[in-house]
Amino acid sequence: MSDLYDVFEVELSEDQLTAVIKISAPIPESVTVDDLIAFLKENSVVFGVHKEKLDPLLKGELKSPVTIAEGVQPEDGKDGYIWSALDDLESNTSDDLLHTEKIVDLKQVINIPTVTKGEVIGKKINPTEGVPGTTVTGEEIKAKNGKDVILRQGKNTKIEDEGTTLIANTDGQISVEPRVINVYPVYEINGDIDMRTGNIDFVGNVNIRGSVPSGFEIKAKGDIRVHGSVEAATLDAGGSIYIHQGVVAQGGGLIRAEGEVISSFLNQATIQAGGDVTVTKSILHSKVETDASVKCYDRNGSICGGSVSAVGGLDANEIGNEMNTPTSIYIGVSQSILEKEKKYKAMKAEAEDSLQKLGVLLKKIVTKEKQASLSAQEKVTKLRIRKSFAEAHENLNEALAALETISDSLEADELGKVKVRRTIYPQVDLHFGKYRKRITTKHKGVIFSLDKSEIKFEPL
Repeated sequence: MSDLYDVFEVELSEDQLTAVIKISAPIPESVTVDDLIAFLKENSVVFGVHKEKLDPLLKGELKSPVTIAEGVQPEDGKDGYIWSALDDLESNTSDDLLHTEKIVDLKQVINIPTVTKGEVIGKKINPTEGVPGTTVTGEEIKAKNGKDVILRQGKNTKIEDEGTTLIANTDGQISVEPRVINVYPVYEINGDIDMRTGNIDFVGNVNIRGSVPSGFEIKAKGDIRVHGSVEAATLDAGGSIYIHQGVVAQGGGLIRAEGEVISSFLNQATIQAGGDVTVTKSILHSKVETDASVKCYDRNGSICGGSVSAVGGLDANEIGNEMNTPTSIYIGVSQSILEKEKKYKAMKAEAEDSLQKLGVLLKKIVTKEKQASLSAQEKVTKLRIRKSFAEAHENLNEALAALETISDSLEADELGKVKVRRTIYPQVDLHFGKYRKRITTKHKGVIFSLDKSEIKFEPL
């Protein structure tokens, strides 16, 4: 066997997933396949050997070096997630929400179906276990199991089946946020917002089948859907905002959503979103801020002028224009995320304090009820305590869900990227956290990212 060391040399990759054999001298005819297997074993190569290569190797039919063995990469488990009743609808028209190539159909967004009381609207899908890998030396490579997810109770919903199924408590429309599903009643306007309708402040979803002119305010605890256009108006949603015919704000108004914002175009608009901002045509001279990602690559898919701040990254066809209009892009943790974290931490502490105090009061009145009948006033007090207890529990769930989402953003391994599918023009400023790069020449089909404190780009 020692003679084979004069002929062969075995090299293992750093991760020990690949073994390469090099030939440094003529191979004696007396060497057999079994000899070569024994030689590999003596060099710790015992798994993933390409036995079909051994004979051709000894016959000189393969050129040195030869990859003679390959291990198996570990396969990490898939994270758990929350399925919602909207997923089936979306899968008929586009890829899953997690896929970056999703095409948004605004007509489909407008026509989100209602659900009925007792209907299953959400399910917890459990994570999967990782599948370990094996090195060529036979050592096991551990794999990560998928992260678990908690199904939380949203507005007008209840949890059943040991925390795995979410049921609608009332008829209404679904509002799907990253970690919670709500059901809201619907307030519908069959036309434009005008002096007859006035401003709107509603506890559920608002569906406007016309347009929203300048100066009006629409507030909703759930989603806002506008079939027409929006001018310099204020739209404020606890859920998401969908605008079919785009926004022409002339520098006025505000569109703010805790969830996502989807529109056909934005012109001189101000957008603040907790979820993705998806625009199918163009973003012109607007100020866009989101704690998630900006997607603007369908149809024209251009961003020109103004500023876009996206914690999770940006994907667009074009940024800037041939006239070199100044355009600013910001990637990374935003001030709004830090402010939200502070807000929801305070909300969590207040809810926990209220639950503790209300629990004590409720226990006292229930104990008294067991000993003697309650007066009419005491019965009213008991009902009020129960209602306040339920509200505090709901606030706690909302705060926990929000803090979990914020935590994921703050703990991200790296900043998002800027993907340019067609062209990025000069006079575009890219900011990755505290680092800045001004584009001075035209680039086509590139991805910008932060690498070791330097903004670099590579072709798509």
